[in-house]
Amino acid sequence: MERKTVAVIGCGALGSLVAEGVALDLQEKWELLGVHARTAEKAQALADRFGCAAFGDVEALLKARPDIVVEAAGGDAARQHAEAVLRSGASLILLSGGVLADEAFALRLREAAEQGGSVLHVASGAIGGFDLMRTLAFRERQLARRGQKALPGQELEARVDNFKAPASLNGAPFLKGEELPADRLMEVFTGTAGEAIAGFPKNVNVAVAAASASAGMERTSVTITSDPALVENTHRIHVQGFGVRAEMEFASLPDPENPRSSTMTAWSVLALLDALTSPVRYF
Repeated sequence: MERKTVAVIGCGALGSLVAEGVALDLQEKWELLGVHARTAEKAQALADRFGCAAFGDVEALLKARPDIVVEAAGGDAARQHAEAVLRSGASLILLSGGVLADEAFALRLREAAEQGGSVLHVASGAIGGFDLMRTLAFRERQLARRGQKALPGQELEARVDNFKAPASLNGAPFLKGEELPADRLMEVFTGTAGEAIAGFPKNVNVAVAAASASAGMERTSVTITSDPALVENTHRIHVQGFGVRAEMEFASLPDPENPRSSTMTAWSVLALLDALTSPVRYF
């Protein structure tokens, strides 16, 4: 079986873990084609570790015709490159799910994938439950196509409660330079998923991805709580509709190099790549 190729945009903590996993653990089915980073030296150092190419820019990366590109470089990079990747015919695994809060941009990504014959994969990252969320969202669309609505009290609803240490939240635009207390629990934010990503662009990718998979940005409420006693980043997701109710809690240690993220995010990318080449798939 001919191996498919993967390229990684972003050579920070998560991008490096993805590159390592492809090169060392998935090499029978996937070839690490190359990596790209804003800093050429960083890309070259990672490329030298695994014997792949270091691309100077994303245009050169796409000319190499990867089958899949992994975005692990943050929201700005996703907004800059995602459409071009999808139009090129390469599928994209998106880690910066917060960009989907811009519904016009999310629509452009869908159109780019259709034009390129590619697929946009939204990585599950530090949570799970996308299968259930998508099932309920499909049920809502199904009823809409038939001109029907959910019964009263059975409408699709979602809420994401985030619990993080103050150090991982400090510096967010919503805080306007104020430091969160290091000695007490504090609810910092409550609002919609769209409002949450605007105020905490590096902290609530999980909430936006869950909203995108379920009730949408404006119908998904988000709370953010600062807890100095926390060791793990914790997300509690509540979804209900059409006679179904689910409460899911996910906790994971932050990445030592990037406390705003979790190494589980990188593992989710590797698990997805493994599943895409497996004869047995779970949904």
